[in-house]
Amino acid sequence: MLQFPANALARPLEDFLAQVRLSPGQAVKMPIQLRWGGGLGGAVQSVQVLATWAKLEGAGRALRLPGAFASQENTRERFASTLPGMAALYFAERIDCDGEPFSRYKALEVVAPRIAAMQSGAYRDTLRGQGAALCCFIGAKNEFLNALYSRASPGEVREVTDFRVLLPRILKDLSVRDDALNEGQLDYLSGLIYQLFLNADEHGSFDESGARFETGMRGLAVRLTAVSDVKSLVHYAGEDTALKAYLIKLALLEKSKGRVSEDAEKLPGGSMQLLEISVFDTGPGLGLRWLSEKEGRRSYAEISHDEELAAVQTCFKKHATTKASQFKGQGLSMALMALKRLDAFMTLRTGRLSLYQDFSRSDTTEFEPRNRFPKLKRPPEVAGTGYSICFRLK
Repeated sequence: MLQFPANALARPLEDFLAQVRLSPGQAVKMPIQLRWGGGLGGAVQSVQVLATWAKLEGAGRALRLPGAFASQENTRERFASTLPGMAALYFAERIDCDGEPFSRYKALEVVAPRIAAMQSGAYRDTLRGQGAALCCFIGAKNEFLNALYSRASPGEVREVTDFRVLLPRILKDLSVRDDALNEGQLDYLSGLIYQLFLNADEHGSFDESGARFETGMRGLAVRLTAVSDVKSLVHYAGEDTALKAYLIKLALLEKSKGRVSEDAEKLPGGSMQLLEISVFDTGPGLGLRWLSEKEGRRSYAEISHDEELAAVQTCFKKHATTKASQFKGQGLSMALMALKRLDAFMTLRTGRLSLYQDFSRSDTTEFEPRNRFPKLKRPPEVAGTGYSICFRLK
């Protein structure tokens, strides 16, 4: 049996993914609650990992949960109110609680109010805690959410102007200050989210041969994380040296502004607020999808690591998308400039690549991602593509 990590940050998830790929067909045991709530990209990467588990040939897709899930409605609600929890219940074929079978239909009943909130625009009620999500589940009645689609059909994503209205509404529901982001930053962040979701709609719905998936997820998530203990978070980040350096840099900046005590690793409760925006899908992955369109590739076995990296980088170049974009080749570069001004930290997990870019560095202006885990030269293949953009609210 595979044990899903309670510390669902990027590096522990990579280790768990390696176990999943080495041992297909095993049940997955999940805790009810994850440390840090799946923040800092952990929730989105968890969805990708669970989708990988579900897609592996021979996987029985048995989900093991504590007995309290069966006996306590509030425990079921707590689990189902997170992205990893929703994904686990959706991708599982059967559920066991302390060895006893539990109705998957009954388990999914507690997800229904969250999906209804996504469809009605009650974003504050879509996730537990200071977060919101819009999740499209393939095959679900409300797969094509009103906020994201103009019609209930693949390819009918709303216009970029609709995303410009959507982002401030989500931020308002999460009680983000009106002046936290200026109009220009909202323009370009909304445009970036729009572009990434266009790709998620196409990449997350169809396989490399063009056939529509029977199961899968795509969507976006916004989350506020109040960090009061940088030392603890840095410890949990493990070998994620890039993220650790970024967090420490932010903590030192807070100290330099006189917002913290002499202990730079301890911050007053909630004094450093991080805003995280993620877009994800569980399709073939960015590199494989690109090369299947351009060169007819059908699996990662046909693609070298360098080819995959080059394909991912190409997708961010001028006029290089698999779908026509209203950006006309310019908006994405402007969005990257906005990330630079926000001193943002961006991660991208797709295929066999785990990349990051620290826009707070003085030597970065273009999309030039780096390997996130130097000791992990070839991360295990993961389903789909997940982008996360994280920055401090000033």
